[in-house]
Amino acid sequence: MNRAVLAVVLSFVLLPILATAIAATSVDFSHGPWGGGPTLDWLGYAWVPLAPVVARSLAIALGVVLLNLLLGGVISWWVARRPSWATFLVGYLVNVPLAIPGIALSVALVGTFPPLRPSGFLLVMAHLVFTLPFTLAALVPVLADPSLRAAEDVARSLGASHVRVARTITIPACAVGLAQAAAMVFALSFGEFNISFFVNPPAAPTIPFALFDAYSTGRLELASAQTIIFIAFIVPVLGAIVALQRRAGRSKT
Repeated sequence: MNRAVLAVVLSFVLLPILATAIAATSVDFSHGPWGGGPTLDWLGYAWVPLAPVVARSLAIALGVVLLNLLLGGVISWWVARRPSWATFLVGYLVNVPLAIPGIALSVALVGTFPPLRPSGFLLVMAHLVFTLPFTLAALVPVLADPSLRAAEDVARSLGASHVRVARTITIPACAVGLAQAAAMVFALSFGEFNISFFVNPPAAPTIPFALFDAYSTGRLELASAQTIIFIAFIVPVLGAIVALQRRAGRSKT
């Protein structure tokens, strides 16, 4: 039964990727798989307009990851270590954007902070609002672990400073959670479409918008080639998330 379910899931995940790869390497996919023969030319054509868009999306995603680790780390520590009505309220408010459609969130941000839109700063803030809940979900349980707090108390009782406790105990204990948060936030920001479509200045598109435009106005082979390039960037990150989750599971056992 489990193998049958796994086979069904893999077929829904892998077959579309395989079909996209075949279209991207076909001279003319309208004549069927590898119609006109196989070719890699479409990948070369796809990279030329996509390169600056990929660079922009990478810069945005890395900036969002950095802000998540800085701001999310502080909020996670506060929520985990100072439980109160205030921390409960903050934790609740941080998760509210997950229940709001991306279009509504985008319209609200653009209407509230229109001067920030042309610079692209509003897009980074929008991605931060959207991804911050995932950082808290990864870090709060680790920081609230009683065994970690006991280890910190022992270290401080032996004369270790707060900085040394954080450097030698707290941060290493959160290493897997930090890596999971960083990988998840990067993947979400790099592939986010709804918020990017409405918040981002039209003259500076990100890679999801470029893919949408390619499928709307270009040839299927070219759009498929751009999709394969996007997958080449995102799959290693998703693989890292899975590996970190397995590592975290083994460490608990």
